[in-house]
Amino acid sequence: MTPPLPAAGSRPVPLAGLDLLVGAVLLLATLALYAPVRGHAFLNYDDNEYVTEHPLVRRGVTRAGAAWALTGVHQATWHPLTTLTHMIDVEVFGLDAGAHLLVNAALHALASLGLFLVLRSATGARWPSAFAAAAFAWHPLRVESVAWVAERKDVLSGLLWMLTLAAYVAYARRPTRRRRAAATVVFALGLLAKPMLVTLPCVLLLLDFWPLGRAAAGSGAAWRALVREKLPLFALAAAASAVTLAAQQRAGALSTLAAAPIDYRVANALLSYVAYLRKIVWPSDLAVFYPPREHLSAWAALAAAALLAAITVLVVRAARRTPYLLVGWLWYLGTLVPVIGLVRHGDQAMADRFTYLPSIGLFVMAAWGGQALAAAARRRVPSWLIVVAGGLALVAAAAATSRQLGYWRDSLTLFSRALVVDPNNYLAHGNLGIALDALGRHAEATAHFEHAVAARPGSAKSHLNLGNARAREGRNDAAEAEYREALRLDPDSALAAYDLGLLLAERGQLGEAIGWYRYALDRDPDYARAWNNLGWALAATPTPEALAAAVAAYERALAIDPTLAAVHNNLAVALEALGRSDEALAHYAAAVRLAPDDARAHANYAALLADRGRHDEAIAAYGEALRLAPDLAAARRARDALLAARRPH
Repeated sequence: MTPPLPAAGSRPVPLAGLDLLVGAVLLLATLALYAPVRGHAFLNYDDNEYVTEHPLVRRGVTRAGAAWALTGVHQATWHPLTTLTHMIDVEVFGLDAGAHLLVNAALHALASLGLFLVLRSATGARWPSAFAAAAFAWHPLRVESVAWVAERKDVLSGLLWMLTLAAYVAYARRPTRRRRAAATVVFALGLLAKPMLVTLPCVLLLLDFWPLGRAAAGSGAAWRALVREKLPLFALAAAASAVTLAAQQRAGALSTLAAAPIDYRVANALLSYVAYLRKIVWPSDLAVFYPPREHLSAWAALAAAALLAAITVLVVRAARRTPYLLVGWLWYLGTLVPVIGLVRHGDQAMADRFTYLPSIGLFVMAAWGGQALAAAARRRVPSWLIVVAGGLALVAAAAATSRQLGYWRDSLTLFSRALVVDPNNYLAHGNLGIALDALGRHAEATAHFEHAVAARPGSAKSHLNLGNARAREGRNDAAEAEYREALRLDPDSALAAYDLGLLLAERGQLGEAIGWYRYALDRDPDYARAWNNLGWALAATPTPEALAAAVAAYERALAIDPTLAAVHNNLAVALEALGRSDEALAHYAAAVRLAPDDARAHANYAALLADRGRHDEAIAAYGEALRLAPDLAAARRARDALLAARRPH
């Protein structure tokens, strides 16, 4: 017979007025700390892929966008709920980065409040709960998750993590099917925001030990019952893991064992565990990207393993007297497993954002350990000294967060700071170069692209950036060499294939260009600009068959992103050449609506209006084209001819 599921060992703690006041202060202080993000800009690192240049997200909430969010893979990960929130933000705020970031700040503040309320309810300890939640809310390692639009998944999944804990604590107090279902549903939503939440069922088992007290350390039957009740959660976690691995495999985002052998991964994981500990205790030299560790010392890895093992032994031996130390430590170790690098996704050695949820375990250890220390030292050291020390630690953390937040205001500042931390950071050189290029500071940008290649010759993206710089300088042979090297390093790079095709097309080598555009589209079928350029190259051969193929390519581009004015214009030109004037006129109209400052689009529109006998509209369109570009001689002659035809003879 199956034993009954154990209920929590203590009664629920009703929230008092002081708890609500503490929660309100925590919420408002966190919002105030992060309020400066209102003046921040989108970054050229992932924000473009997630929002600003994504053809479906940048259109806001649409039926097609919602369908893709639920079924498509976004940046090698399936997180439909996060993608939908980006679409909602665009629908409400447009492309206002500050508003998007304020939503991040609000989600993080609510997650921090949720952590306080869950810990307070589960443990009955107000001030340790407040300290742990405030340390989580105000620590500088949180900046990356809040001040980066692309990291919406961290703060959204963090809030859902806290809501799952709250639902589970309520269920543990009085196990019912309805409460169990509520925890399961919220957990499923959390997985749809970020699959890193797969470790949450294990954390619930830790909470069963402390503070809920649902099973003693040696009670095998009780533990088996607790595991059984969480089987639906483990099943959801396994499904999310399988989907994530499949998505990353399909996107080519997982490193092979040849690229990163297992001994390298294990050593890197051990060093990262210790490095995260150091950054949580002393958060200095933070950067948006930490390059992979090129040379790993076996001795350093063994020392890291010894340190981690020693801490583990100590907290296990003290588990009966101080169970919170064991729970907090295993929380830290366990929740980092999906991102510690054993399964490598991306090129970074580690990342501040990966500590978003794992750091909570260490803050629990510090909070309840500090309370125990204050109680033990009461006769020798005034307890208020420990309280003051804790308060000063929180103030210092908030001050460091405020400073770190300033580095995230734009790409130029962010990657300049990363190079102060590590002058050989190849990704920082590359992204700083892109930011400088956008400001017209081309020589400085090229120098950074060259540094990036020198720092990491095996980076395909670095060669791609340098190739673009060489093409801008007119050094086409050098540009072609860089593009081909990028493709050698990353044969699945649609960007490199597209840029190589563009270079060849500009040289007049249209046959080769078409081949590379098709190569790019084989790797990324949703690459709208590649479809457009394929259409342009096909249309250069003005046969009916080639024009029909060009029209199909243009239409495919517009199916992906109907806001591309240049594609509407190109499609209209091809349709006009095929004699499909009514369709062409509609696309010319779309082109001038989407790009009202494009003089040539107005001139093309005017010419077809004139051919259709709509002379008044044509004269107005020519006038707009000439207002924008007075040197368009052909447009001026055409407009003057129309005006002359209207004068009485």
